Amino acid sequence: MPDAARSPRARRVAAGARDPSSAGFRVFIDFDNTITQGDVLDGIIETFSTSREWRILEEAWTAGRITTRACLEGQVRGLRVTWPELSRHLDQVRLDPGFARLRDLLRREEVELTILSDNFDLILEHILRQNGLADVARRANHLELATGGLVPSFPYGNPDCPGCAHCKKIHFMPPHRDARRVVFIGDGRSDICAATHADIVFAKTSLLSHLRRSAIPCLAYGNLSEVADALANILHENEN
Repeated sequence: MPDAARSPRARRVAAGARDPSSAGFRVFIDFDNTITQGDVLDGIIETFSTSREWRILEEAWTAGRITTRACLEGQVRGLRVTWPELSRHLDQVRLDPGFARLRDLLRREEVELTILSDNFDLILEHILRQNGLADVARRANHLELATGGLVPSFPYGNPDCPGCAHCKKIHFMPPHRDARRVVFIGDGRSDICAATHADIVFAKTSLLSHLRRSAIPCLAYGNLSEVADALANILHENEN
């Protein structure tokens, strides 16, 4: 293709130059009900809990009587499941078809993409690997398989933000903040903290409702293909 027919970005890439419009962003995305179709962790809890205690914990959390961490600790410790059983269950999880497209867009543009989840690393790793997405960076709560059941831990807790089990904003707030603009994509209550500190927010369902009630600017989306389209424009909105 003649050089004159190429886009400004294509000419820069051909010359070996980094595209400044896209280099100035980082993208963070929630997992359950954002990348996945439905809430994976809720499905696990409903399927493998040994009693109805998880519902009592859920109600207490919804009412604000216990923290997210206390709720998750109690719910996970009430699970009884072997790894073969859990992996078969996880193999049924379906992803938003637009996520691979979003990942590919950001890879081409050399934009850092990180999943931030209140789910657990063992679960995310299996699902991503099964879908050919094992290379995507992720930060999640930790889960270990033990003889008596599952043992959760929370490496990304924040004492200054006790309501979160995984305080998602710590990954892009000082001392991890830099000059790049932060894009956050989410859907629910565990995303509120991060969304209120991001530069650009894509929101749906309860996160969208909360941000609109709070008059916090955000972009509504229905699926990740819509996000990919919007981001493709945002990354290059300052190009000549």
